[in-house]
Amino acid sequence: MTSILITLIIFNVPITKVNFIGNKSIPSRQLFEEIISKKDREFNDINLAYDLGKITRLYKSNGFFNAEAKPRLRTTEYSIDITFIITEGPRPRIKEIIASNVGKEKIENLFTIKVNDFFIGARIGNTEKRIEDYYKNRGYTFANVSSSMVPDSGVLFINIDKGVLYYIRNIELKGLKTCQRAVVRRSIEIKTGDRFSKSKLFISQRDIYGLGFFSTVDVEILKQQPDSVDLIFTVRELKSRILNFGLGFSIPADFLVNFLISFGLEELNLFNAGHGLQIQPSFKINVHHEWEVKLEGRYTVPNIMPARITTSVLPFYWVENDTAFIRKTKGAEFRLSKVYNENIQFNIANKYKFVDFEPKITLPDTFRGQTNSIKFQLMMDYRDEFFNPKNGIYLLPLIEYAGSFLGGDNNFLRLEVEERLFLPLVKNTFAQRLKIGVMIPTDGLAIYEKYYLGGQYSLRGYSERSIGPDSISAERYGNILANLNLEYRISLPMNLGLVAFCDVGYLDNEINFTRRDYLKASIGLGLRYNTLIGPLRCDIGFPLTESGREIYLGIYNVF
Repeated sequence: MTSILITLIIFNVPITKVNFIGNKSIPSRQLFEEIISKKDREFNDINLAYDLGKITRLYKSNGFFNAEAKPRLRTTEYSIDITFIITEGPRPRIKEIIASNVGKEKIENLFTIKVNDFFIGARIGNTEKRIEDYYKNRGYTFANVSSSMVPDSGVLFINIDKGVLYYIRNIELKGLKTCQRAVVRRSIEIKTGDRFSKSKLFISQRDIYGLGFFSTVDVEILKQQPDSVDLIFTVRELKSRILNFGLGFSIPADFLVNFLISFGLEELNLFNAGHGLQIQPSFKINVHHEWEVKLEGRYTVPNIMPARITTSVLPFYWVENDTAFIRKTKGAEFRLSKVYNENIQFNIANKYKFVDFEPKITLPDTFRGQTNSIKFQLMMDYRDEFFNPKNGIYLLPLIEYAGSFLGGDNNFLRLEVEERLFLPLVKNTFAQRLKIGVMIPTDGLAIYEKYYLGGQYSLRGYSERSIGPDSISAERYGNILANLNLEYRISLPMNLGLVAFCDVGYLDNEINFTRRDYLKASIGLGLRYNTLIGPLRCDIGFPLTESGREIYLGIYNVF
């Protein structure tokens, strides 16, 4: 009875302190992350036993094979202190790596652990996986790689069981109701009669899912004859038609509200042939009765060529009614896209645009109507998620050439790169975007083809298109752009978030940072509400060198 009462008393005593002694190689901070027993939590001897095992396993995975962890408890009537006493023991190094059943293959370049390294479990496991994938990509479907070690002698054994070489006998599709089988089959990288390849199977699964009208894409591998397998792709179709709706506001310092409304209709599987159709109209107006109407579309045919290139046509028609002019812009972009892997995509596009100005007042005579350009764009996306990334990097370099042999009234070379970086910082997210662009006129160039700066997507706190040396009425433009955005995104309960930001922008026709009229900065705060389709946004930006502020409401992060 006495022992039972003592156990119950200890169970309800809070922990006031947790210490580590003897941990010379692994910092206390890392050990704290592994254990359950924490300050201000109730003591539990089951948790303590778990913590001891977790600490020991952590040390052994880092090459301390004889490590031990013991607890020392100091109790009072109202509290308990825990001290973990750690004996690390020796940490041997690898003296030799022996791989069995290799044959003539050269696999040393797959090793992520080398002679003279410690026996680090994660690196040994990574080496096993890389070797296993190497053979699975060469037809050995059920290859298995394991390891064993003799720490006292410093020998690491890598045991390779390649198994049998397999070929693809048959590929079957299940779950299709409306989508044509040919649409899915042209997204499958691996073909009947090919050697099995794990990487091609993964690419096929990713490309089918990337079509956008399947909620799940599962693959089953069935062993048939001694040297062949069947692949069964099972999909679940989504509704192929999507309707979306958006609202936005911009409230400048003078409270002359700009109001934006947009909606879109998207068909993901037109004609059940995998073609995509998107129509996106939007309308913007302010209290000066200045308004803007945009009608944009996209028609996409995926993987129509042997090189698995996606073809898109993007028509557009815009009408802007300003106090100084009416501007009508129409045209289309013809784009070819090649996806190399889940992170890298290359686009080449031909864009034709015609701009028609109807001045209401006297304007400069530097307007030219037609622009015919070709663009080369590389997208490298290593973010962990699309709507609200917390880690990763995104790069978007672009080269655009217009005029000359392409024809048109505007002649220029545009060089541009955009970079976005996301890093976890103190359980929240640091986000940064940098965009640099240069317009090089090669002959005549209309002002409206140049860069512009200001507004909620570039320099919050300043009005849209309000900075730059060249002008069309109140709009400002320039040839050289530099725009830096910094955000610290703080997660709050109830799907809320807080953002502190700093924006810096420069727009000029030459690099001269002493021209302060074209170098601006702002700071501000934002509130976020995270939804399934992305965060709802409210930002207020304050210019640093002048009075005023701008308030913005919208959806999605600025970047």
